[in-house]
Amino acid sequence: SGTAPVASVTAPPSSSLLLVSRVGAPRPADSMAERRLRLGILGAARNVPFSVMKPVQANPDLAARVEVVGLASLEQPEAEASAKTWGIAKAYASFDEMLADPKIDAVYNVLPTAVRCQWTIKALQAGKHVLSETPMCSNAREAVVAQRAAEDLGRILMEGTHPTCHPVTKRVRQMILEGKVGVLEHIDLDLPVGHSLHGKMVCSKTGALMSLGCHGVAIVRALAGEEPQVINASAQRSKENPDVDATMSCNLKFPSGAGAHIGCSIVPASADSPTQFTISGNGGTIRVKEWFTGHGKGSNEIQLEQYEECGEHFVERVDNPEARDTFYFQLMTFVEEVQEQERRQVIGLPWAYTKGKGPSDAVRNMAMIDAIYRSANMKPWTTTAAMPEPYDRIGLSKL
Repeated sequence: SGTAPVASVTAPPSSSLLLVSRVGAPRPADSMAERRLRLGILGAARNVPFSVMKPVQANPDLAARVEVVGLASLEQPEAEASAKTWGIAKAYASFDEMLADPKIDAVYNVLPTAVRCQWTIKALQAGKHVLSETPMCSNAREAVVAQRAAEDLGRILMEGTHPTCHPVTKRVRQMILEGKVGVLEHIDLDLPVGHSLHGKMVCSKTGALMSLGCHGVAIVRALAGEEPQVINASAQRSKENPDVDATMSCNLKFPSGAGAHIGCSIVPASADSPTQFTISGNGGTIRVKEWFTGHGKGSNEIQLEQYEECGEHFVERVDNPEARDTFYFQLMTFVEEVQEQERRQVIGLPWAYTKGKGPSDAVRNMAMIDAIYRSANMKPWTTTAAMPEPYDRIGLSKL
């Protein structure tokens, strides 16, 4: 293996229940296509400062396109304290108060998973676009319900699988398409508890697959560009709560014949382990380590080893300013999607998404998560929060 040359690439700027007639409606005079998107935060989750506020405050180009105007919580004192601490102008005493405010164009839903889908649908019914924290809901049936609501109501709904928005992930996908590793054979992805945004306490309640594996599934699907099937899965159950998976390991197979492994752990001993993935082909290997960590920082280095002739080792670095972390790209993707669909006036339809991935992608993520749970002899999460009418009846007979 010779000396590793360094290359640099530039990061991108970042059955029907209802029939709703909305295509071709006239554009409002105060269209989001011509002004900043006014965003409200639905919930006072601990990740709001670094997943929303910091990217906006540190990047003038993002601040020119989105304005965080308010935060809602269950209690007024909590909302006021969080808004003041995080530099958000307005605090709402309830979620309903925020959704009723015509000055809010879209919401970022960071509420607990059990009620996330319920409030996503309520936000859509209130005419708001929604960027949802991951996972978008508790199970695949809820994801189908959310997708139906977004399409019926003509609103944009995206799941915040932010590592898939990162330019390193996109560059690795491009390298696979370019044949840098030959024919793709295997993807191996490890996600330790340090990858999570939620902290060890929350992870200990939600488990490895729903805290970390939701990102793993999205990343592997994005890299391969195919829809896998679960071959097998195994879980180590939490000693404190046997219904919670402390670790999850699963093996997947793609239609092309390539395989994948996802390993995720909320065991404290894994906290210092790196987040990393390895892409193997018949002509080379790509390795990426710490391209993302829990606070949005990460390496932009991609290592490529090619096997032809004597073998060569390359290092490529994505040219990405430090302030543009994974959450910058997630929020910019959402804003661009809203503004583009508003401009074209084809809003919320399955084929309208051009910048990011719509709710159908979240349905596939959740279907895979449910399948992994079943393969590991664990039950997928059940629905505990009733969906708003008329979306409380969708999918009950089949999902």
